[in-house]
Amino acid sequence: MPPGPHSIFNGSTPNFLDLTVGSPLLSPKMLIERENEVQTLHQVLSQVPDNGGRVLVLYGEAGIGKSSLIHAFLSNLSNSEKVAFGMCDPLNTPRPLGPVRDIARDILGSHPEAEIPLTESLMERLTASENIHVIVLEDMHWADQASLDWLKYFCRRIALIPAMLIVSFRDAEIDAAHPLRSALGVIPGDRTQRLHLSPLSRDGVAAFDLPPNMSADQLYDITDGNPFFVSEILNNADDVETVPDSIRDAVNARVNQLSPSLQSLLEASSCFPGDIEPKFLQPIIDRPVKDELAVAERLGLLVHGVNGFRFRHELARLATQMRLSETERQAIHGQLLDALLAHNALGPLLADIVHHAEGAREVETLLCFAPMAAKEAARMGAHREAAQYLFAAMKHAEDAEPGVAAEIYEMWAYEAGLALTIDDDVIDARKRAVSLWKKLGQMDRVGENLRWLSRLHWYRGEPEQAQAYLEEAIETLQGIPSEAAAMAFGLRAQFHMLRDEMEAAQEWGKKALAIAETVDAPEVKAHALNTIGAAKLFRGDLTGETLLRESLALSLEYDFHEQAARAYTNLAECLIELGEIERAEPFLDEGVTFDIAHDLDSWTYYLVGRKAQLRFEQHRYTEAVDIAKGVLSRQNQTVLMQLPAKIVLARSLLRLGDSAARERLEDAFHDASQIGELQYIAVVRTAFIEAAVLWGQSDLARPHIKEIEKLSFSSLSPRKWADFVFWADRVDDGLSGEYSDNLPEAFRLDHQGEFEAAAKALRSQELKYLAATSLCRSQAKGALATADRWYEEIGALAGRKYIRSTFDVSSQGLPGLTRGQYKAARRHPYSLTSKEQIVLGLIIEGASNTRIAEHLSRSKRTIENHVSSILRKFGVSNRVELILRAQAEPWILDQGQSGSGLAGGDRHQLEPGSGSDT
Repeated sequence: MPPGPHSIFNGSTPNFLDLTVGSPLLSPKMLIERENEVQTLHQVLSQVPDNGGRVLVLYGEAGIGKSSLIHAFLSNLSNSEKVAFGMCDPLNTPRPLGPVRDIARDILGSHPEAEIPLTESLMERLTASENIHVIVLEDMHWADQASLDWLKYFCRRIALIPAMLIVSFRDAEIDAAHPLRSALGVIPGDRTQRLHLSPLSRDGVAAFDLPPNMSADQLYDITDGNPFFVSEILNNADDVETVPDSIRDAVNARVNQLSPSLQSLLEASSCFPGDIEPKFLQPIIDRPVKDELAVAERLGLLVHGVNGFRFRHELARLATQMRLSETERQAIHGQLLDALLAHNALGPLLADIVHHAEGAREVETLLCFAPMAAKEAARMGAHREAAQYLFAAMKHAEDAEPGVAAEIYEMWAYEAGLALTIDDDVIDARKRAVSLWKKLGQMDRVGENLRWLSRLHWYRGEPEQAQAYLEEAIETLQGIPSEAAAMAFGLRAQFHMLRDEMEAAQEWGKKALAIAETVDAPEVKAHALNTIGAAKLFRGDLTGETLLRESLALSLEYDFHEQAARAYTNLAECLIELGEIERAEPFLDEGVTFDIAHDLDSWTYYLVGRKAQLRFEQHRYTEAVDIAKGVLSRQNQTVLMQLPAKIVLARSLLRLGDSAARERLEDAFHDASQIGELQYIAVVRTAFIEAAVLWGQSDLARPHIKEIEKLSFSSLSPRKWADFVFWADRVDDGLSGEYSDNLPEAFRLDHQGEFEAAAKALRSQELKYLAATSLCRSQAKGALATADRWYEEIGALAGRKYIRSTFDVSSQGLPGLTRGQYKAARRHPYSLTSKEQIVLGLIIEGASNTRIAEHLSRSKRTIENHVSSILRKFGVSNRVELILRAQAEPWILDQGQSGSGLAGGDRHQLEPGSGSDT
């Protein structure tokens, strides 16, 4: 918004009533104590042509001059740079995609209604543009969730967009939990400049033209150097005898000088957060409003906004609104509400209708329109705002018809659980919905809410309550062929699968599938196929893979993003479990790429944790550690989504002989116990048994052996049983039972003491670490030396220490251990060569193939071959997907190779004679 006549812009103080200062976009003036900041903005913009998009994050307190700085910068742009402006408004509930729609109007010349076309259209237009765009998002502390999601989507792709994005907000109004913090957290650090605006100094205040009755020290002491406060005082300085001690007093002093009609117009306008459209103001004013609004603009009280007029600053609007009594405000809100409802097209006005219905305390209107606004917000992905609309209605649910109230309770519980947190209020809302639907005799709705109660308790890590509500839901829905019944049965199947009860999982999954096909519920069908397929494949039934692939295809066809993510995850997990490492890796890479492209952060890092597991199974322990630590460094991840990475990190450190292994194992066991699923608990217990063997501490193993032996054989996969028996066999008085009949052949041989044959069989399956461990117990000549060499090949220092601490090696001629000598050579997690890592760093910086070739003094064909190889190794199809992977997994950029010096640093060179296929 353009600043007023005595904003931070320096200039003489004209008579207030004769003021006719134009927009600073047309007539820029000198800013006070902001020269360095303006220079920073231009420096950031100058980096865009050669190095791709950049983000400038501008923040400071209210009235500090963020808007003035932005407009001063924009006023000095050349004609070749295009500007797009998006504003956020301080509505009770923010307008979904409000600032993004503003930008779309400037860039596309339209106001798209759907979220996805809007996002895709903007990206396509900007990426293809020959002009550099400067995109401004102002006051993002008021942004809705959908706009913040768009911000994350946009910033993750900023490297490929010829644009500078400026994001402004008040830092005092966003705490650590504010959604804007999360959105800002995904912006690539190497493409971001953060700029904090400080108050003016005493010298800065003294630089204004001060009236005789006011000293610079006096003005500074009152305003603390806040530019807006300074300007408000100076705008009225010639007509007051005393200096106001607050912004409110300063604004009041200015408004009091106006005619009564203009005062009343401004007071009515103050009930409009954001832009004031004359057509809605006119019905409540008994005289033409356009001329008076123009006068207010000339006086610097209002400025042109996106869709009308707005107050020069939100502080001025609030100060003007505080002139009204509560009764007066309520009456004005009611009049504005009537004006809005008289409009023909209510869809775009839903946010305003709800806002003014709240202000007018019109409960009936609120109960009618808040759910409508919530559905529209949810459609756009603004689930937090949807929850806020519904919460406004829920406060009056007792005044609604029972069916309407039940709808509001369950809608709010869904949106709040999705966007806010699953707390007791969400649980209580579902219970209220259950009670109301029971009174109305709608048992299908009762069962649906009971199913949700089960799912909510499961998310909260409360399995007993989850199971109880699920049983009640199934009992309620028995005999009702509905999608709710199918989903309840599907959830029951999933619970059984997560508890490693695979036969029961298949049984309930088939029930869910039958109903889903009857009632034509494709998402439930995809869910059921996934569960049945995973249950089969985890137990070695290869027909399960066909069902999982069918689930994935169905999910992709219908854009069931969460179901697709689940299918990728289960396919990868199952194949790793079966030792099908080469077949698992493509699903991992495709799944991670899919999750990142659809902003499924939780699924992304769970699956990346499985990537670490795959590297662990390949005996690439240092790479597994790198990937796992990368996952655990990400913020805002649930215990479950971090658990695979935690377990892999502990197991890798154990085999590397790292002293941190014990602490990491304890941490993983704590979290696995909290989740309560055997698939995690059993693995960590077995890792503790392995640690006990390696460290010679049998007492550490026995409690874990005892707990696993309590399980039935069907409770765990064959591989998990095999690993358990393998290590428990090496603990004195460890196993109490006989397991030969249920073990895979290589593990059966080890269990029966045929260690040389077992080692050979394990080695043939690429289980090198276990092969070396089995061979240690062989009496054959040279067995320990061979085992020691095998351990050395994979960097398993713990195994080499185990040999020397457990067996008599005096006659084996084994070399001594020095940690550095035996540390495995570090490989790139995605097997990039050093040259490919250099090229990757340049790609991430936004360089084209031609520019990379020029920079590295290589042929374009050579660079094209390197790029093709990099894309193939990451399992992605284009640069956008590659850049998103690098942003989600920053550890893939080796510190010694990332960064190119394109902006003026050192020049990287490929070694002379390097071919194109390195």
